[in-house]
Amino acid sequence: MIGYLLKRLLSAGLVLIAVSMLVFALLNVIPGDVAQTLAGDSASQEQIAAKRRELGLDRPLPVRYLEFAQGVVQGDLGKSAISGRPVSQLLMERFAATVNLALAALVVAIFFGLLAGTIAAVRAGGYVDLLVMMFTTLGESLPSFWFSLLLIQFFALHLGWLPVLGAGTLAHLVLPAISLALPAIALIARMVRGCLLDVKSADFVRTAHAKGLSQLAVWREHIFRNAILPVITMLGLYLGNLLGGAFIIETIFAWPGLGRLVVQAIFDRDFPVVIGAVLFIALIYQVLNILVDLAHAWLDPRVGTEAM
Repeated sequence: MIGYLLKRLLSAGLVLIAVSMLVFALLNVIPGDVAQTLAGDSASQEQIAAKRRELGLDRPLPVRYLEFAQGVVQGDLGKSAISGRPVSQLLMERFAATVNLALAALVVAIFFGLLAGTIAAVRAGGYVDLLVMMFTTLGESLPSFWFSLLLIQFFALHLGWLPVLGAGTLAHLVLPAISLALPAIALIARMVRGCLLDVKSADFVRTAHAKGLSQLAVWREHIFRNAILPVITMLGLYLGNLLGGAFIIETIFAWPGLGRLVVQAIFDRDFPVVIGAVLFIALIYQVLNILVDLAHAWLDPRVGTEAM
């Protein structure tokens, strides 16, 4: 198991290196010049060149990447080209808000996804199953931003129950959390239903019924326990998606998280912030992947044995 963990850590390190190189190269070839943005539209070519030298943009790309990589190893992601503040400080300030939003969305998604998926599996083939699957298909098909606008129109503008923009209270969290959770609810419900039906038809479940166990005991001890493993794996990976993929939702609701920070940095051509945020989100994905694998091995000892 230790050897498997070391291999995963090495693999995660290589992925982060590849991500940093790719993002650093792409951001330096796309249109836009942060030096021109900072110097102003009326700046002369000499002023723009001076600003580029000040920011270090006049040096070759490999040299700038090596300096960036050296700083990352030392825990320094550089400074924002716009505000001059350390990128790591900006990320930490926004990360807490994104975590709050992602965890709230995950709790909503787990509760309603497990409930809907279990009901559909228990009533498989009936009208309830058909209704649940219809709603999950609709949830996967609707764009999050469009659903967000519907929620704003109904609950904020029409009923006046909830605020639209900003953060600070629990009420501010409701609409963005539900908007972010909708695709996850549909995905979890469909996966839970499929896993439960697969396990329900297994031989050991029929054996449990033949031994005289009650329906509740069979579902609790045999079906749920064996069907939950792939769901846990998916939940861990989807948490990373919620943390790193809330850009649109955070922008719509003016939620002060990582997504809104990155969107603003892209518009401002603040590439140090963009690179630092992308690398930070990639790190979150890798950590969550490793934690999911360890949780999977803990719940199913066969996984840890095969990994050794």
